Amino acid sequence: MNGLRHRKRPLLPNDEDDNLVHPDAIARRACRHGWDVETLTGPVIILRRQAWRLEITFADDIPIAASVASPDGDRSGPVNLRSINALTRARPDEIALRAAASIVGRQPSHAERA
Repeated sequence: MNGLRHRKRPLLPNDEDDNLVHPDAIARRACRHGWDVETLTGPVIILRRQAWRLEITFADDIPIAASVASPDGDRSGPVNLRSINALTRARPDEIALRAAASIVGRQPSHAERA
């Protein structure tokens, strides 16, 4: 070895659930990334950020449906459940692109990619 020690990054609070998709984990992650979180019975979680709205419906702590709505309504629709984490982690300047890429059956336009 070259004398350097490699240390594992310490486990930070909530790192262990950073890829989980149960309601509490998604709500914590969304809060860390600047979303306003509203929890309804069902359970349903509604995330809001810069006039974007992401609604996730659960059954037994498993997401069964999700939809996103843009401020102007142009980029709205059902969301691929695998993209929930990417959407919640998106920076404000990335939300439009991530939303367009996550809407089921829709590809982002050239303008959205730019």
